[in-house]
Amino acid sequence: NQNFDDYSQPAQFNTTSSWNQQSTTNFTGEDDEPPLLEELGIDVNKIFTRLLHSLDPTGRCGVVLGDYDVIGPIALYLTYTSLLLLAGGKLMFSYVYGLAVLTSVCMYALLWAMTDSPEVTLTSTFSVLGYSFTPVVLVALLAVFTNLKNIFGALVVLLAVLWSSTNAAKVFVAMFGNADQKYLMAYPCAIICGLYTLFILY
Repeated sequence: NQNFDDYSQPAQFNTTSSWNQQSTTNFTGEDDEPPLLEELGIDVNKIFTRLLHSLDPTGRCGVVLGDYDVIGPIALYLTYTSLLLLAGGKLMFSYVYGLAVLTSVCMYALLWAMTDSPEVTLTSTFSVLGYSFTPVVLVALLAVFTNLKNIFGALVVLLAVLWSSTNAAKVFVAMFGNADQKYLMAYPCAIICGLYTLFILY
């Protein structure tokens, strides 16, 4: 009888603990996953910091070296081509992107011939030229709202070229530590930035 009574009683389950255990198993892994941008290797704070440095004509913010990325420059080139489309109906992404790759390779070859610094790589060269391109993007933004095919536009473009080339030369000089070559670095950077401004004026 005792055995029969034991089997006749309904079994009791701790549904609360089992559900909690299942929930922990299902959701703990998702909570531990890093954000999508972090998985893709995109650091928004670092991109924003480099943009601020590229917009500092005085050089008081210093120079950010190491951990170079290409996401920021690519975003700038996309923004630039989008502004060209808005300003004059020019769809020139292939030309701008091709020019960016070509000038980066040429600049890297020049830097490689001048120094053996480990900071000088194709990625770092593309990154520095891309971020220093920011003032030219601002000129393209201005072209959306006003006509720059005049003396005022020529002065604005000249200012942007000097601004961009100075910032790029400052970073390149810091990469291999020879301040005497600042103006030598600024010259090819000015030519590169000048090529981009031709898309705005013409």
